Amino acid sequence: MKKNYYAIIFTLLFVFNACNNDFMDRFPTDSVSDANFWKSAKDLELYCNGLYPFIEGHSTYYTVSPLLSGDNQSDNMVPSVYNKIAAGEHTVPEKSGNGEWDWTFIRRCNYFLVRYQNATISQNIKDAYAAEVTFFKSWSYFNQVKRYGDVPWLSRDLNVDSEELFAPRDSRILVMDSVLESINWAIDKLPTPENAVKGRINKNVALALKARICLHEGTFRKYHAIEGAEKFLNEALAAADILIGGNSYAIHNTGQPETDYKSLFNTLDLKDNKEMIYYKAYETGQLGNRTSNLVEGGETSLGYSISKSLVDAYLCEDGKPISLSELFRGHDSIQAELLHRDSRLTQTVCYPGKDLQRLTLKPSIPGSNLSTGIIPTGYQIIKYWVDDKEEYLRYQNGILDAPVFRYAEILLIKAEVAAELGICDQTVLDQTVNQLRKRAGMPDMIVNALVKDTKSDFPTLPVLIDEIRRERRVEFAIEAMRYDDLVRWKAGTLLEKEVRGMKFVQSQYPTAVIGVHIDIDDEGFILPYKKTLPNGRKFEENKHYYFPLPTEELVLNPNLKQNPNW
Repeated sequence: MKKNYYAIIFTLLFVFNACNNDFMDRFPTDSVSDANFWKSAKDLELYCNGLYPFIEGHSTYYTVSPLLSGDNQSDNMVPSVYNKIAAGEHTVPEKSGNGEWDWTFIRRCNYFLVRYQNATISQNIKDAYAAEVTFFKSWSYFNQVKRYGDVPWLSRDLNVDSEELFAPRDSRILVMDSVLESINWAIDKLPTPENAVKGRINKNVALALKARICLHEGTFRKYHAIEGAEKFLNEALAAADILIGGNSYAIHNTGQPETDYKSLFNTLDLKDNKEMIYYKAYETGQLGNRTSNLVEGGETSLGYSISKSLVDAYLCEDGKPISLSELFRGHDSIQAELLHRDSRLTQTVCYPGKDLQRLTLKPSIPGSNLSTGIIPTGYQIIKYWVDDKEEYLRYQNGILDAPVFRYAEILLIKAEVAAELGICDQTVLDQTVNQLRKRAGMPDMIVNALVKDTKSDFPTLPVLIDEIRRERRVEFAIEAMRYDDLVRWKAGTLLEKEVRGMKFVQSQYPTAVIGVHIDIDDEGFILPYKKTLPNGRKFEENKHYYFPLPTEELVLNPNLKQNPNW
């Protein structure tokens, strides 16, 4: 049995038994008394343990995690039933809760931060636990700002008569400045990995979160014309440089380009992987997941698949895009188009006749009469699939570990920020992007040799930034990052591009009838949404970069104003 470094997230903390998701004025529990709690280090530890489930990992029996399904609302994935956010069809919710204007978690954090000083222990121990809570508060606020823009900055837990309940939202600038101050404080007070308890948040994990937050906020401000972009870009660069300079992590590369990338996602135990800054561990009898089972059977039956847009983003083996490379074999069959490409492609998309398709020899598209689940585009997910019958039979008790913060993300944050600041030279690329390309067996990115892709999604961008964005897309495909990237780059209109799948070859699918089982365009590519979305997906630039506030909240607090055009 593998050692479970993350056992703390499985602790059943009585503090939260009475929590619900209604309003920010709910107490975390009916059973905790300030008079009998907040005394010892154990009290603080127990409270902090209850925050760790905030870190999402893999799918359980009841839910499908963002790692596997988060890209459904982007241009990377295509589920059978179209995603309403990607289609621009989401609407104003009536009530808060279940992810809508939900402040329960932040209130839990504030409840601790107002009371932890009461413990009669050393200040260093108190501050270390407070830093963990501040880490989670910063992360939660980052998610709220990404979703709503302006939000209330709350520094204490609220009661039914708190005046903050009826206050207007604070500006994005004030809130994100406060988030930056908070995460910096957490970094200062958290222990180093060597001095931290295994599985608990440490200084390096907080630096990784800071780099992620500051990259997003810096580029969002730059492309949405909000002041303060360079401050956040420089903070992201500083955090990344500390992690890179510490030499504690390395890109997982054993010299096997056909398998090294996928081993990050199909290895049951990640504890020895030097690329993991933080991962969520699973263990039989403590916490399980159903990810491998879902990818092999259940998830494909729900109709998850990869878009042609994502497949087309992968370079050919010569380091050139498919629009420029002589190695590209065209789209006339899926078998041809997946040849001679960046090896990460066939470690993300199943190659016909291999892995999940070694029995069917081809994808199971509608009308194919194959026994496996339906793959709407023909591009089947292979990422997160474990070729291990025992793991499949564990069902929702699978023990596949889930990456949370990878060193690869830090390298690409540095590369992107340096390019945005105009300081990305060959030295930076060799330190960052080219480490990932070496793992994939790909040629290095050379600054002076870059040629603009004639089919680029960003035709007006400098080629260096364009290619770094491509690298980010393929490296983090199906890791729930793409939608946030489109938002921060102010590139939401890419969601309006026609959703297409692979080229349909009738001879490979003699039972599939065009117009009955599938639809295709004039070039023969599968159109999964021709009937369900006849007018295509829509993205309104003056509306969809933020989500709407629930109607009920606007009634309860007249000082809250709805986001524009909702």
